[in-house]
Amino acid sequence: MKQVAVSDVQAHLDQLHNEHAKLEMRLRELEHHLSLSPEEQMERVNLKKAKLQLKDDILHLQHQRLRA
Repeated sequence: MKQVAVSDVQAHLDQLHNEHAKLEMRLRELEHHLSLSPEEQMERVNLKKAKLQLKDDILHLQHQRLRA
């Protein structure tokens, strides 16, 4: 199995953190609406799922980095 360089892992972690922050910003925008359209409600659900997946990916990579 090929080992991934620590700098590559860190670059990927940085990318995931940036994506997570973008999703968080969009969720905050939606929270400022008094009511959400059905499309916005679905977007909100999908954003939350995507954020959770990114969080899992980040934690997985951090765990891998610690074991290296």
